[in-house]
Parts: sequence; structure tokens; C-alpha cells
Amino acid sequence: MIYLEEIHIESSIKDKFTKEIFLEAAGRFGINFADTIELAGFQNFVFLGKRESINVILRIAHSSHRSKDITQAEIEFISYLADSGMTVSKALLSNQGEYVEVIEQADNCFIATAFEFAPGRRAEICVESDIFYERIGRFTGKMHKLSKQFSPIQKRYDWNDNAAITKFQNYVPNEMLQQKLELIISQIQSLSRDRDSFGLIHGDISPGNYLNHEDHPSIIDFDQCEYSWFASEIATSIFHETPIPFIITDVNTRKTITKRFFSNFFQGYSKENTLSRSSLDTIPLFINLRQAIVIGLIHRSSDMGNFDNWSDWNKEALTFYINNIKNDIPYIDLDFTSL
Repeated sequence: MIYLEEIHIESSIKDKFTKEIFLEAAGRFGINFADTIELAGFQNFVFLGKRESINVILRIAHSSHRSKDITQAEIEFISYLADSGMTVSKALLSNQGEYVEVIEQADNCFIATAFEFAPGRRAEICVESDIFYERIGRFTGKMHKLSKQFSPIQKRYDWNDNAAITKFQNYVPNEMLQQKLELIISQIQSLSRDRDSFGLIHGDISPGNYLNHEDHPSIIDFDQCEYSWFASEIATSIFHETPIPFIITDVNTRKTITKRFFSNFFQGYSKENTLSRSSLDTIPLFINLRQAIVIGLIHRSSDMGNFDNWSDWNKEALTFYINNIKNDIPYIDLDFTSL
């Protein structure tokens, strides 16, 4: 059973994306456009295609979402992880020997990149095996450990420069929610930034971004990588692996699901990296941040005036997140330092 928020690309960006832009991007990376299939993309236009009979992923982003420099910083991090022995989908060079191609059409600018295709099916929320979750944790722990030694040429942005945060007031007109987010941000900003707790992270390790190939995970799409606390990475995974009450109504069952995911995840994580008890104590705070981010993205992507005609899942999810943030209710009431 897969339950994901239906967050889509902004309609204003969709309107700017044309077939000509797609054909130009595919051509620059030598991808046969006739065999290309569009995949679901939350922030970008993503396609599965073939280059010399080999499956590859083509990703196209509007420049308002990602600049060339920021995209090059993402690829630098991926390359560093690959060179360090991690299994990641590496970026591919274009016909001109570039990892990032800038495509300009009229007044629009798009950023195109291509990546190796990762095997596996999209993982399902809360039903994968213990060993699969342990391996996701191990991947995450190793990535965080390597992040401590990473000295990039091109730097990614900090967590509070994420557009989902900086544009929250534009997306969400509710003043109480705006104030609650400001309080969350203030609490996070008071945390210490030491080498063992803060660094460059993937930013969205969740079922939408890991594939399962015979219980071996492939972590894909580093488009959200940013400088943040390592605990925030874990919080994001917990948030997305814990079904909302609309799906699992029993409180204890929800807790059992979260405990199983976290205990296996953190068992693997601890084999590669050490995270302090004080860092684990911040997980609920970062889950709140994630809830606020998702609230903003749902507002950004959805027709709020047509709320009554939304799917039951979308209505219940947004209502649940908002009620939690407004009333300071834990997303899942667990002490992660004691699990």
C-alpha cells in the first residue's frame, strides 16, 4: 500500500514547459525521445529513456527551482559519494561533455541533467522488510559520515534557504500557521552546528526516493540535498514511513509501525555513524518542520478553492498536518532516544 501526498509541479511552471524544451534536452544527452516515458515528478519533469539501448533518467527543472550552480553542487556531492564507494545513480555527461545543460526558450530557462537508471520497484510505506529498512539506515549513516569530510567546490544551500520555507507565506495565507513555522525555525536555529550533527544531507530519504531491489535499496534523486542537521534526515524518513490516522486509525498500531521502521533504520545507521542522544531528541522538532513544509507544498500545488472535491486522502492529510501544527500535537508521540 503506497500512500504519498499528491504534490505536483506548480501549474505556472507546467505552462512554460513545452515539447520543444523536452526534445532539446533529450537531444543534448543523446536520449531517444521516441522511447521516453514521463515519470511522476514532485519538483521537476522526470523521464525514463534510452541512450544507446541503456535506460537512463532525464530530469528537467525550471531555473526558478534550480540554478545551474546549485545543480552542479548536487552532482558534485553525488560524485563524491560514488567515488567513496557508495551505490548511487551517477550523473551522465551530455554530448558536449557537460553534466548540466541550460536550455533557453523565449523567456524561459530550464536546467537539464541525466542520471544512471537504478533498478528496483518503488518501496511501499511501512510494509518492507526489516533488513531493507536496516540497509536504508546504513546508507544514510555512511552518507552522513562521509559528509563530515566533504569540501565542495560548489556549495549547496542551507536548510532555511529551502524554497518551501522561504516561500511559505506566499503559499499559506493562514497567519497562525505562519507564526507556528516561525517558532519552529527559531527553535531549530538555536541548535548547535557541530561537525558531528550538521552537514550536507540528501534532504528527502523517503519511499518516493528509494527503490527496493531484492531487499537492497537504491536511494535516488538528490535534488533536495541541503546543509542541515543529520537528525532532520532521520525525521523526514520517519514522517514519510508513518501512515496518517486516516490510513491507520489505531494509535498503538501507528506507534508499532514507527518503532519497527526506526529501530531497524537506526540499527543500520549506527553501524556507519554515531549520533548523540541530544540529536535524537530533536527528531520531533524536525518532524514538525517537515509537516509545515508539506503543508506549504500542498498549498502550492493544489486548488485550495476546490478542497471539497479533493480525494479523501488529500483532505484528511492536510487537515491532520494543520491540526498538529496549530495545536502542538505530536505527529507520532514517541521518545526516539529510548527506542
